[in-house]
Amino acid sequence: MLTLAACSPENASVQGRRDKPAPAKPVVPKYDPIPADKIQWISVDGGQSELDFNPKVDIIFVLDNSDSMKTAQENLSRNINRFVDGFGKNRMIDYHIGVVSVWDSSERFVKNKKDGYAIGELRKLKNANNQISNARFVSRFQGAAEILSATLKIGIAPYAEGGPENEEMFSPLSAALKNTSGNPDSKDFFREDAQLVVVVISDADDSTAGITPEQMASELINFKGGKRAKVAAYGALVKKSDPEESKDWGLRIHEKYHPECFTFTETRKNGRTVTTAKNNGQCKEGFGPDRLEQFILAANEGQGTPAEIRARHLMSLVQKDFGQDLAKIGSDISMKTLAKEIRLPQRPRQDANGSLMIRVRYGTAKALAEGKGQVIPNAQKGGWLFDPDNNSVKLSGDVQYQYQEGARFAIDMVPVTIR
Repeated sequence: MLTLAACSPENASVQGRRDKPAPAKPVVPKYDPIPADKIQWISVDGGQSELDFNPKVDIIFVLDNSDSMKTAQENLSRNINRFVDGFGKNRMIDYHIGVVSVWDSSERFVKNKKDGYAIGELRKLKNANNQISNARFVSRFQGAAEILSATLKIGIAPYAEGGPENEEMFSPLSAALKNTSGNPDSKDFFREDAQLVVVVISDADDSTAGITPEQMASELINFKGGKRAKVAAYGALVKKSDPEESKDWGLRIHEKYHPECFTFTETRKNGRTVTTAKNNGQCKEGFGPDRLEQFILAANEGQGTPAEIRARHLMSLVQKDFGQDLAKIGSDISMKTLAKEIRLPQRPRQDANGSLMIRVRYGTAKALAEGKGQVIPNAQKGGWLFDPDNNSVKLSGDVQYQYQEGARFAIDMVPVTIR
């Protein structure tokens, strides 16, 4: 019995069991305490060109001087002061304003036109007494409203005296960009760092062969180095719904210009064939300047929906409150010209409340160096916003600056500390 008990599996298990040693206690490493971040403001004002502020705009009017534009020209001349006031009252804006007239590529026009201006050539300025000078554009250092008012009254070139019949706006605009006239007085009109604004005034549509509305818009953008934001186009035009008598003949329901709207019959009378045209009722809506509207939409692409662009960039040539719309265009030009973007050298830090630690100041170099100057608020309207994608500060065009000659910006910021 004893021998059997000693060989049982239970006894063998008990004899082979051993106690496990206690696990070693982990050693926690000791580090020097991490010092609190130092809040250190830096000023970005080292003479970078982005911090300079010399807002410039070059505005070119493409003006129709055909037979039907006499009343519209007078209306424009009377109200042009409203346009200039829209941006001219802001002494910060350095503007150039010039005028070119429409073109007609027909042999008849080229041979018989009497004013002597080449295609796309800036017209000479006139004063209130109708005296012509050799200057080709208005600047902020002149009596802009008075001179521009006189210059815009370029007069009418009747068809019978060689005036245009098929008005072209794109061809003279394209020629002006290239300065194909070679006139030395025009060479300083366009400036590389200025906004470019085109204002078309006409009761007709463009009839340029070989240039589509989209191509004309692309040429403007390419002229500004591909910077779409540097370009804007506006139009004081007629609409499809306007009375026929307010439109150029090319937009009227007329058998010469729109034969698709008529049924033609031929009869013999007194030995001659007489053609009679009868309105077939197919053109109930009338005609409008479709090509010019397409150009304005293309030139301002990205500035809103087509409906929004039309609302801001198109106005009726025949309406009574013409001056009010001109003032709106002037104000819109001012907003675009004064808008500015300043890229930051480092990412800005946020404070405990999540606010960006950025301060934007405007003033003379001396005032900025002393930590002074006008502080621009962080606000969408009348101030600045931060663009995280570009790591930049974007100033809106409606900031109410306390203008000082030679003033610029300084950016004070706390950069993110990277360990």
